[in-house]
Amino acid sequence: MLGCGLLILQSLSTFDSSLLLLVAVVLATDKTYRVRGSIVASDILSDVSQLATRAQVVLNGGERRAFIQKDGTFAVDNVKLGDSLLEIASSDYAFPKIHVRISLKEAADGKEEDGGRASIAARYVQLGSEWSTDAPVLAYPLRISASDKYDFFTERQGFSIITMFSNPYMMMVGASLLAVFILPKLQANIDPEALKELQDNK
Repeated sequence: MLGCGLLILQSLSTFDSSLLLLVAVVLATDKTYRVRGSIVASDILSDVSQLATRAQVVLNGGERRAFIQKDGTFAVDNVKLGDSLLEIASSDYAFPKIHVRISLKEAADGKEEDGGRASIAARYVQLGSEWSTDAPVLAYPLRISASDKYDFFTERQGFSIITMFSNPYMMMVGASLLAVFILPKLQANIDPEALKELQDNK
């Protein structure tokens, strides 16, 4: 009876250790990381504090989001290992898109280090093109500057004679006026005998 109880306890402890090992593996594979960076001032965007309430950092089309602080810094949490697309969603300014790759660091023997330390490599990327490792790696933490400013309004054009007469409708009116006023004068200058001959031919 005692031996049977010891056997049950031993099997339970083996089951518990296997369960703990499984949980540890799951937790190790689900480990996430933080991507940090900042928006820096440029000729296009001189005051980065303007973006604090009007822009967000978006990862993978909305899978993760982060707010931009008044000093321009941001941090995207819970980013998993692998490739991600980082974008700055702003209605006023355009920013370059960045391919972020998070991978575990390798030890000197070429094996992945224990402890889950990772390296982050970021590169500029264009939508529609393949993510290439040939592009230069950006400094980390990321420093991103605006590439352009959106302009949704165009200045109203003033009156222009050239623009008015280049309009197709105005050209048609001008041709009609020429036909009405100039053709009769040309007809008056024709030799009467030639005019009679033309009328007879009709």
